[in-house]
Amino acid sequence: MSKFQLLNIVSVLTLLVILTVGGEVVVSMMLLAVVYLLFITIGSVFIRLNFYFKSLNRAQTNQKEIAITFDDGPDLETTPQVLALLEKYKAKVTFFCIGNQIEKEPELLRMIDKAGHLIGNHSFSHAHFFSLSSLKSMMEELEKTNRLIEQSIGKKPKLFRPPFGVTNPTIANALIKTGMISAGWSLRSLDTVKHSDHVIKKLKRKLKAGDVVLLHDNRKNAVKILESFLPWLEENHFEAVGLDELFKIEAYEKI
Repeated sequence: MSKFQLLNIVSVLTLLVILTVGGEVVVSMMLLAVVYLLFITIGSVFIRLNFYFKSLNRAQTNQKEIAITFDDGPDLETTPQVLALLEKYKAKVTFFCIGNQIEKEPELLRMIDKAGHLIGNHSFSHAHFFSLSSLKSMMEELEKTNRLIEQSIGKKPKLFRPPFGVTNPTIANALIKTGMISAGWSLRSLDTVKHSDHVIKKLKRKLKAGDVVLLHDNRKNAVKILESFLPWLEENHFEAVGLDELFKIEAYEKI
């Protein structure tokens, strides 16, 4: 049972109690509605809460292993530089790629795969209102992106990261129907809104074994961040591995 389903049960039971007891029924119902909407909003925005379904957010491990993940690529300018740095420091990561970007740069996807990194699905459009799409539309985006990835590297991904990390019951249903696994994060770098120095300090201060770090390889600051973060990982004996190794799962469907 998901936390969303549990909330619905508790809310219905609370409503029955309100109607049975009487008193300030309208006020009590309004308060219940506000609390319900608050839980729904928080649960939708924070993927780490596993509100509608479970995601790969953080691994329980005794090893100093972490997973670095990149969203929104591949990017013609930045991704090759990211790959070069990863090769230099022998780090393995996971790239969650957007379908319309794959269409533009299929060779970059092959470069990522050839370098030994994982590739996941990050929807086709990465539209701001993806989470409000119909189930049919969501599944079309996931399946189209999977086809593009499979055509490029011969592998069909099982990992999906919802755009912006927003979750809801429709996405939960899409995951069930496609058999995909949701991947979230435990350490959000905020590299899309914060200066590189701030991001680097945050990563070094908060990183723990088992963390899944969120970065973006379509941002120019990705290179500067990695130039500082990767040697720091090495100095502190952290190993960057793919999500499959960190969580002991299969990242691609078996053919």
